[in-house]
Amino acid sequence: MFAKHVQGRIARQAHSAVPEGTYEEHHARRGFEGEVSQLYHAHPTTDWLRVEGPIRPRGIQLTDLTTADASDPRALPTLLMFNDDIKISVSKRSAAMPYYFRNADGDTLLLTQSGSGTLVCDYGPLAYGPLEYLVIPKGTSYRLVPDEGVEHLTYVVETREPVALPDRGLLGHFLPFDRGVLDVPQPMGISAQNADGEWEVLAKRDGELSSIFYAFDPADVEGWTGSLAPFRLRLADIRLLTSQRLDVPPMTHATFQSGRNWIVTMAPRPMQSAEDAERAQPYHRNVDYDEVIVPLGTHDGRRVGPPPGLMSVTPGGMNHGPNQARLAEARDRLPIYVWNIDTIHPLHYTDAFAAGEIPDFAQRESFRG
Repeated sequence: MFAKHVQGRIARQAHSAVPEGTYEEHHARRGFEGEVSQLYHAHPTTDWLRVEGPIRPRGIQLTDLTTADASDPRALPTLLMFNDDIKISVSKRSAAMPYYFRNADGDTLLLTQSGSGTLVCDYGPLAYGPLEYLVIPKGTSYRLVPDEGVEHLTYVVETREPVALPDRGLLGHFLPFDRGVLDVPQPMGISAQNADGEWEVLAKRDGELSSIFYAFDPADVEGWTGSLAPFRLRLADIRLLTSQRLDVPPMTHATFQSGRNWIVTMAPRPMQSAEDAERAQPYHRNVDYDEVIVPLGTHDGRRVGPPPGLMSVTPGGMNHGPNQARLAEARDRLPIYVWNIDTIHPLHYTDAFAAGEIPDFAQRESFRG
């Protein structure tokens, strides 16, 4: 058992029937699953005058970013943020990799915002398209072969610890998705030819690149068996847990886990509908994680909500939460997909991020939601 202290004017239950004239703020540890308190303020905690120092929220429109691999087939994705556990990059690759890439530093997760193509790897080919994840285990040799005539935008996450599916506990086997929907490559027994007569495997180890050359296509596997392989997950196959009376914590929607870092997918879903339920997520300070949010849009390309690719980064300990537009809008459904990464260690920004950063992002009303 644990003690819950009660002081002053509060709601009887969290996120429900907040006292008039107050604004509820969620102060929690370990994301939203550790110790927690609700504070009832006289003013919204996002009504700051200004934010100075490294804790300020930052933002970038990823669709507007220029990447080297858009014009140079040999270029790697453009790195935006990193810490000891995770690297977050963006790719707009328009031509096939002229080499196989092998990441010996960790797993690689790809999320396709737009475009389509084929992942060609040791295990065989695997097609990919918009709003789909590809998870590539550490040490896999792979090439990305994008389709021609379409615009490509892919988010790339490299993790030191393996990308794993979180423990589902009492949720059972079918939330947030049935593992039977995970697609793996099927070997085709077909080797490709390269113009110069040799194939290169570009390997990254401890951040440094080396090249291994072969006279044959190294993806010549005719069969494989085991539990370690690349796989694809379509966002359309994700089924979220919902509640009529309460906003379900984001960690419930976790798709992948890497060590103490979380990768969360919020899919379109009904909002709370009970009369006493708060429609918007409470103001909060996620003190143990840096929080990265990217709206992904809808499967059918409708223009709803924030523009796809508008990345916001909120350092741990910074206040954020619903903006006035969301509070005023009686929305009965979350209409878009939203991608969220929570990192246990602070993220550092590259020059590429700074070059494309939205000025005064912390002051924008759109961020505060």
